[in-house]
Amino acid sequence: MKTELHAHTSETSPCANISARKLVEMYNAAGYDAVVITDHYSKWVMGHNNITDPLEFTEFFLNGYQCALEYSQKNNFHLKILPGAEINLLESPNDYLLYGADTEFFLQNPLMFNLSLKELYKLCHKNGILLVQAHPNRAYCTPADPHFLDGAEVYNGNMRHNSNNKKTFKWAGQNGLVMTSGSDFHEEEDLAKGGIITDTGFNSVKELAEILKSGNYSLIME
Repeated sequence: MKTELHAHTSETSPCANISARKLVEMYNAAGYDAVVITDHYSKWVMGHNNITDPLEFTEFFLNGYQCALEYSQKNNFHLKILPGAEINLLESPNDYLLYGADTEFFLQNPLMFNLSLKELYKLCHKNGILLVQAHPNRAYCTPADPHFLDGAEVYNGNMRHNSNNKKTFKWAGQNGLVMTSGSDFHEEEDLAKGGIITDTGFNSVKELAEILKSGNYSLIME
């Protein structure tokens, strides 16, 4: 089973140029079995769209995921669409990927970008969610305290950034972190540049999180 762990939609992420519908069509044609929609979750996204109400922001954030899910189901694509997030906290430029968070979690925990990394880590662990730092060695990022991380994106396939993947792979190994790979899909050229391959299937983002914890998968590193 081939799964994309890092993808954005134009419905939610201002920096993405591919709609949820087109994303579904492209990943289905590329032979993937599942995609985690990790749209940007930040104060910048909220302000960029002139949103002030916490519930309105959460619903806006989930829009890309919901559009992709409904389109895939309506057209009977075999592609599973799962919720996720790429959160930017106010305390630093770093980005963090969430695996295991369902829509109820986002609705019950508004404006998480106001939390510190330590607070977000505790919240995620309380809810069985994996907290993974995205592209920790990209130019504007700094590897976070591994005590407050479950994993690191050791391979980021985005060609417009130098994510120093080899450096991150070494750092993650030294700190015993879960290793993930993702395409960081924003444009057509980003299609199928990363993800994981598993021998067993899964039906929910919670089950995917358990697979990541187990280590029973291989990384796609195109």
